[in-house]
Amino acid sequence: MTRKLRIVTALPRSILRWVLLPSLLVALPSMVQAQTTQDRVLTIAKPDDVGMSESAPDQSTLRSMGGGQPSIAEFSDGQTLVVFAHQDDDLLWMMPFWPVTSKFLLAGYPAAPIFEDLTSSFPPQLNYHARWTPIWGTVDNDIWAEIFTDRCKRAPIVNLATLKSHLRPYLTSSIKRIVTHNNWGEYGHAQHRLVNMAVRQLAVEKGVDVWALGTRMPLGAREQFQYINVAGELGLPTIEGYFDPNLFRDVRATYLARIPAASTPELTAKFRSWSATLWTWSDQPEAFPMGWRPFVKLVDKGVDLTIKNSAVKQLESSVMIFNDCPASPTLPNS
Repeated sequence: MTRKLRIVTALPRSILRWVLLPSLLVALPSMVQAQTTQDRVLTIAKPDDVGMSESAPDQSTLRSMGGGQPSIAEFSDGQTLVVFAHQDDDLLWMMPFWPVTSKFLLAGYPAAPIFEDLTSSFPPQLNYHARWTPIWGTVDNDIWAEIFTDRCKRAPIVNLATLKSHLRPYLTSSIKRIVTHNNWGEYGHAQHRLVNMAVRQLAVEKGVDVWALGTRMPLGAREQFQYINVAGELGLPTIEGYFDPNLFRDVRATYLARIPAASTPELTAKFRSWSATLWTWSDQPEAFPMGWRPFVKLVDKGVDLTIKNSAVKQLESSVMIFNDCPASPTLPNS
C-alpha cells in the first residue's frame, strides 16, 4: 500500500512544507518475484511475448563479450533490482534489464497518480506495473507539482542519507545485484549521480554487485553519434545490453501522450514548466542509446571498483553536474 497525501492549496507554502516533509520520509517496501532466461544470451522477448511491434526482430537483451569478461548467466536468477531516479530513466538507460529485474524502484521522487496511470497503461505483457515500486510512496498531483518540480524544495527531502534509508529495505538477502545510473549521471544529472552514489554505498554495505550503462552523452542528445560508448577506456568488467528501438519508441509514445495537470491553473502551469509531457528527454527518433551497448560493473560483491579508477574519476569531473540546487546542493563532496 502507498501513502496518499492531500494538499490544501490555500495553505501558505511555508506551512505546506512542514506538513509535507515528515510524511514523505516513509518507505513501504515489498518484493515481487521475477521471471527468466538462460545462459550466455538472455532472451528479452519475441514480439508476441511482450507486445512489441511485429516487425521487431527476435532479439536478446544481454550478452557476454567473452574473452574473460563476465558471463550473463547469473542474471537469470531473479535476484536483480533496477533502481532509477526519474520515471523515464529505466527506459532510457536500463531497458535491457527489464526482462530480468525482480523490481523497478523509482528512487528520485515519490510517485503521483499521473505516474500510476502511466505505468498501468504499459502493455500488460511487459508485467511492468506489478514490479514497479516508488520507494517514497505516492503524493497527489498538486503536491508533486508544488514540491517536486522544484529542485531546491526537493533537496532537503531527497538526499544521500534519506535515499539510502528508503532503499535499504529492498536490499534483502535475495538480491545479488543492482542496475542503476553510472557515476557521471549519464549526462550529468545531479539526481542520477545521487542515486548512483547511494546504490554503490549500499552495495558495499550489503556485498552485492552494481552495473550501469557505459555510455556518456550531452544533455538532450538527439542523434546517435552523441551517445558515446566509454566502457573500453574504464577497464571495468563489461557485458552488453540491447536497446530495442521498436519497443523503446512504443513505450516512449505512452509517456508523450500524457500531459501533466493539477487541480489549479497555477499548479498545472508549474507542472508543465517542469515538462510538457511525462517524457523529459528528447523525443527525436534516435534520441536514446540504440542497439547493443556496454554495461560496466561498478561494484563487485561489495567492492567498489570505481573508487580508485582514474578513468571513472576523469569522467565524473569532466561531465558537468546538471539540475542541482545551487543553494542546497544534493551531492556531497566526494
